Parts: sequence; structure tokens; C-alpha cells
Amino acid sequence: MAKQLLLFYGDEEFLIQEKVNELKRKVDNPDLNVELIDSESISLEDIINALQTAPLLFGERLLIIKNLDLKQKTWEALIPSLESLALGTTVIFWAASMDKRSKFFKAVDKIGDVYEFRAFADWEQDQVISWIIKIGKTLDKNIERSAAAQLQEICGNNLRKLDSEINKIVTYVGERKSIKSEDVLILASPGEKSVFVLSDALTRKDLKAALSAFRILYNNKVDFFQLIGLLATNYRTMLQIKTFPKTNVTAGTIAQAIGSSPYFVKKCQAKAAGFTASELKDNLELLLQADLALKSGHSQLATFELLLTNLCLPEKKHLVNKHAR
Repeated sequence: MAKQLLLFYGDEEFLIQEKVNELKRKVDNPDLNVELIDSESISLEDIINALQTAPLLFGERLLIIKNLDLKQKTWEALIPSLESLALGTTVIFWAASMDKRSKFFKAVDKIGDVYEFRAFADWEQDQVISWIIKIGKTLDKNIERSAAAQLQEICGNNLRKLDSEINKIVTYVGERKSIKSEDVLILASPGEKSVFVLSDALTRKDLKAALSAFRILYNNKVDFFQLIGLLATNYRTMLQIKTFPKTNVTAGTIAQAIGSSPYFVKKCQAKAAGFTASELKDNLELLLQADLALKSGHSQLATFELLLTNLCLPEKKHLVNKHAR
């Protein structure tokens, strides 16, 4: 390990855990030389002692300190210890919250390395698809791009869920090296498949089919905010497609311009024909209103069923829910 001092922070905990696991695998005798400390359940004095403890058996020691609130000035007391870490000890500070103006942050940034692990945004499907393919390669599997796109559409950008699904599919295909779209769909749960059914029903503005698909998702305890994000990405992409000329522009060109995947753009191109630009803007506004209503404590079921009704209605005929609570 090159640097003795590392600071990890960001809203994508799965990536942080992956990096921590990678560093743990490099330590000899991990049972003896890897120590995990929860900063919320230990005194500052004990943390200072841990920073100064030398490795056993003359090997390398990895000390992981989790749940640091770097908005508190308390951690400034550790700065002198950071400059004189025990030889052979590598320290990872895993911050739960961050203040880049703090003396502690600046000290770690000067002495060691700071890494931000940012969650993928809703519109960064292409990066997520590339991540899926990369994870497949680490498992000695070739995940076809269409299969990766299908998986991203099912799971969204939740890397922990994606990792779980990838491992499930890898087990299913056995010795076979390639993973195809059919493999993804075969293993998708009824609730996950209903995401596609719901999306297609909304494209056709078929309220009955949309409500039926939503009921399955609701019974499978769907994440409402993730579902809103997925629908918003669909409508936003269709709206972006509307800004391009109708002829002589490929899905690949559009995908590169908007930072999406050609597979997803091609699907949205087919759907976009059924909407006007103003209708897509209205739908995005409806999704924003539903998101705010859910965050304000309104009934999830009533809010979402009203949303679906409005998404299937003609323009300018949207309903208002006066009894959402």
C-alpha cells in the first residue's frame, strides 16, 4: 500500500465498500492485521491509541475508521497522530458527512489521499452499463451490452442490487461465458418485469394496463422514488430526442450527445413518436409534483395512482388529488 492515510467519502457506499474490500485482500493475516472501528462507539483517546498501534508479526496493518462526521471539529485532535502513524499501518477514514473546509480534511488531503465515491445520476445510464460489463469481466463473464442495458433498466442505478443480480445471473449461466438479455429477463422477478409492462402501458397511455402493472409493483414493495426516477429518465430522454432532426441522426449519435446508451435511446426513439414536446414537459412536471407529494407524507398509493391517471390523460386534462393524505 503506497499511502498510509486515506479518506473515503461520498453517497455511493457500495463503491466505498468495494474499495475497502480490495485493500483488505492485500493484507497478510487479515484476522490479525485488519481492524474496523466505529467512531460513534469509541472514544477519541482509543482512536488515537489505535492509530499508534504497530502491526503484529511485522506485517502490514489496515485500520478502518467508519462513520466520521467531519462537520464536527472534534476530529482536529487527531491531526498530530496522522503525522506520526505507526510504521506499516494504513488508515482508512470512512466519512459519513463531509466538510472540505475543516482542518482535518485539509490535513488528510495534504498527508494522504482523498477519494470521493459519487453515486451515478439518473441520466448516467451509460456509465452504469459500462460498470455492469466491468463487474462481469471480474467474474470471467462477457455481459452483452444489450443485457447490461436491460439489467440497468430493471434495477436502475442501485449498485448493490445490480451486483446481487449479476451474481445471481452468473450462477444461473454456469460455465457459459456470455450473458444475454434472455438470461436477465428469465431471472427477473414478476415485480421487476412489471417495470417494463408499466413503461410500455404509459407509452400507449393505457391506464388499465398501467394500474395493473403498478399494483404488482406495489405488492412487491417497489421503491417509489426509484420508480419515479426511472419514469423521469424515460420522459427526459424522449424530450431530448425531440431536439434532434428526425432524419439522418442515429441512436448512437444522440446517445453520445446526451450521455446515454444507444440501446436505451433506440427504445426511447420509438416511444417518443407518441408524444409532443409539451406533453413530455408536462409529464416531467407531474413526476416532480408526485415526488414532492410523497416526500410531504401523502399517501403513496393514492399519489401514484393519480400520477398514472394523469400520465395517461390527454394534455390539459390532468386531475388534482384533494384527498391524498
